[in-house]
Amino acid sequence: MTALIDAWLFADEWVGLVLGLVVVVLLIRQNMWAWPIGVAYVLASVTVLIEARLYANLALHLVGFLPLNLYGWYYWIVGKDDDGALPVTFAGTKIIVTLAVLGAIGTAVLGWYFATNTDAAWPYWDNAVFAASLAAMWLTARKMIDNWVVWFFVNIVSVVLYFAQGIPLYAILYGIYIGLAIIGFREWRKSMQLVST
Repeated sequence: MTALIDAWLFADEWVGLVLGLVVVVLLIRQNMWAWPIGVAYVLASVTVLIEARLYANLALHLVGFLPLNLYGWYYWIVGKDDDGALPVTFAGTKIIVTLAVLGAIGTAVLGWYFATNTDAAWPYWDNAVFAASLAAMWLTARKMIDNWVVWFFVNIVSVVLYFAQGIPLYAILYGIYIGLAIIGFREWRKSMQLVST
């Protein structure tokens, strides 16, 4: 029975890896299909994260990524301008500062809760990823280029967490995400320049 469970988790890791890559590539291309595939990625990640005891990451996927994928899908449809496009924008200082303060508070409070009430493996780092990822996902859903900068740093921490918890395929995935965040920033920046000319 244990071998069957291990095989199932390994398959879920591979499905998550493939879906996760597809989502980010579609986001870089500003393709609407990123959002429904993002929902599938969330669902594929559930058992992997439970097994790894990354509970904040699990919560991030279920209460953060799942609704924000649905919101992004909706916003990218209804937020279009008169030309039928949703332009890439900058978040602005007020939004970035607000997200940073909320992220710091969330990391401290949730980190303390998970450290004292669960057997979470990395409660503070896991919750820092949780808070920063929510901010990055919201910025992505609103098509703000700043999301790629936040994702860059989230991905670095995630690589370490996933390797430490024995989820090498997700560690590799997030390692690839580091490079994709750089590509995403450049591509979205190009699209901003095309609109302004």
